[in-house]
Amino acid sequence: LTHIVGFDSVDDEGADEAANQSERPHEWATCENPAYWWQLYYFWANLEVLNQLRKAKGLNTFDFRPHAGETGDNMHLAATYMMCRSINHGIGLHNQVSLQYLYYLDQVGLSVSPLSNNFLFRKIASNPFPKLFRRGLNVTLSTDDPLLFHMSDDALLEEYAVARASFDLSMTDVSEIARNSVLQSGFEDSFKKEWLGENYDKGVTFCDENKTHVPLIRAKYRAEHLAIEHMLAHLIGAEKGDAILQEMKTQFGLARDAHRNVLFGSLEDVPNFPEQNQL
Repeated sequence: LTHIVGFDSVDDEGADEAANQSERPHEWATCENPAYWWQLYYFWANLEVLNQLRKAKGLNTFDFRPHAGETGDNMHLAATYMMCRSINHGIGLHNQVSLQYLYYLDQVGLSVSPLSNNFLFRKIASNPFPKLFRRGLNVTLSTDDPLLFHMSDDALLEEYAVARASFDLSMTDVSEIARNSVLQSGFEDSFKKEWLGENYDKGVTFCDENKTHVPLIRAKYRAEHLAIEHMLAHLIGAEKGDAILQEMKTQFGLARDAHRNVLFGSLEDVPNFPEQNQL
């Protein structure tokens, strides 16, 4: 068990589900499957009890990384948001913006397999992976079912090659996706330090760019925008959203005026151009 890092939960999420009730597992007596999110809860609850026992005995613990959001009800993604640090697939977030924002704020990991999706539910051309990545969600690539959907001996490399070509990813993008993979993984801390840097656990800006090949400017861009979103969420929760919005409008206006004054003040004769009245 020391080499097991987590458990998945796999089924056809799009299959019909029984109306959800309040039965406990030992009380479920019908031939129909219970709702998937009901199954997820009891899987997670039992795993939490097991993890507490193993932690008390100094043993390794297990993550819960189920399939969710590949297809089916959005409730699956709502359930896994509350229970999991990372999930498999998650492409259903494309249709559920509020949940997508929550996954972004808490950086819940999404391990996506575009080649598997291409065969089963969503063609690569319409796969939301590049959109989720550019929005800053914690996404990486995985193989899902390599014996079924891949043509080469290195299924994961195949996923990266197809994704880079299909989604027009730069080498920095590919490096960031690979770094996310290590962050989401269940590898021991010593391995992560070797691949990401000694202080990786302090945040992405502390990862060693010589190891990850993710430039510091990219890491800072991600971290600063995430920090701002967290701050805005706290301000809205404190019912200060409207006041802050008005103050931000004022400050943006002042900054715009300052930029305009610098531009016009730097030229003795400002040439005429059609958009000048927009400054």
